Amino acid sequence: MKRAAKLLFVIGTMLSFAALGLVLSGSLDSLSNDGAADSSVAIQSIILYWLVGACLCWSLSVYRTHRKQFVLLSGSLLICLGVLEIGLRFLRPNLALREFGFLRSSTQHHVLMSNTEYDLGRFEGRNLTVRTNEDRLRTSYDRATFLGHKQRVVCLGDSFTFGAWVDASESYPEQLEALLRSEGITDLAVLNAGMLSYSPVLHEQLLNQTLLKYKPTVVSLMLDCTDIGDDYHYAQGLRDANGSVQFSGPKLTVPHPHLGATWRLVKPLHPAMLAPFKLLRRAASNYVPHDPLDYYKFEIPVNGVTEKDRFFIYRYPLSVTTPFFEESYTYIERIARTCARNDAKFVLIIAPRYHHWSNRESPDNWEAKSYGDDLRFQHEIFEFFQSKEETSEFRIVSLLPAFKQTTEFPLVFRSDPHWNTKGNRFVAEQLRDMLLNMRFVDAPKTN
Repeated sequence: MKRAAKLLFVIGTMLSFAALGLVLSGSLDSLSNDGAADSSVAIQSIILYWLVGACLCWSLSVYRTHRKQFVLLSGSLLICLGVLEIGLRFLRPNLALREFGFLRSSTQHHVLMSNTEYDLGRFEGRNLTVRTNEDRLRTSYDRATFLGHKQRVVCLGDSFTFGAWVDASESYPEQLEALLRSEGITDLAVLNAGMLSYSPVLHEQLLNQTLLKYKPTVVSLMLDCTDIGDDYHYAQGLRDANGSVQFSGPKLTVPHPHLGATWRLVKPLHPAMLAPFKLLRRAASNYVPHDPLDYYKFEIPVNGVTEKDRFFIYRYPLSVTTPFFEESYTYIERIARTCARNDAKFVLIIAPRYHHWSNRESPDNWEAKSYGDDLRFQHEIFEFFQSKEETSEFRIVSLLPAFKQTTEFPLVFRSDPHWNTKGNRFVAEQLRDMLLNMRFVDAPKTN
């Protein structure tokens, strides 16, 4: 046994030095997404697994003479890990949840896992969770329960609809349902179909592949100013495959492992621990390098300049940005026509950012520098869609006048541009009035 252990130790050490040589020579760079492998992580991984291998070889060499001690040590370690896991779940229950993260999808670019509870993180003193249903939506409704209601409202949108940094019950779709029910409309359900970083080109995919199964009677699309750039960005990665629009790569990536609170506690070690398994996946013949959230690798040619953020529409007049608006409008028109074919009423809602109506909101906004110093054209998005109102086959509503008129404050987080709980409530109130005035939902008859 000792001889075999020594042989294994020698072989493992030689392989570790060979792997170290490959890393230092740069031979692994071709397997990285950007052509430059993280050598520090690779070296840490080699050292970690060499140490684990050395411990196993030593254990193998002395096991026969120290069997009882090994059994006692193994049992003690298992008990300690169990106590640690239970303690962490009690003291920090958010650690027991899967960390929030996306999977790459060939049909929708990025999605969440189905029937999963995520830890969204801690923000301004609160731990936030996200729960998904069988169709990867942030909603407490399953499809069958939603279909059981007579009036079925589906809210499309990005992170503002999803409810970034608020609980699900505080997002405007859920508050909208509560407000409509308080009007006596009880046989009604509102589905939150928002997803972080989605835009009309992805909303169309989500609608066709998933949301039509919910048979909506009303569909609203909340458009954010970043959606124009998002549409351009996502469209670059689309391809036609047998008549359907798809992104390159496999249908769905494999989710990262989640082994409980203790696993998340040792997150700094994850890159080194998982490096060999990632390397094996990259070496597979069907591997396609792709970052499921390549959101910040944004580039768009505008008027001879390569813009690197989605707020480029603030820096140019409509005479320059109209083609980009028109592209998004094309996707929105297709969504509206799909809704019409499926007997669903459709409304497009143009949402302002806080700086469109206030200079007091979100004073510590982490994103503010991206807007630029010159916001002369920040209202062009509203002008473009206002110009479409008379000829459009669907209703277009801007929330900017309502935000300008309100005295409620604050409606936005101090350090982030998303709506806080009160802001989501305000939006829900505007949508309630809008849906009732348009008669998109049937109010109860009064005597």
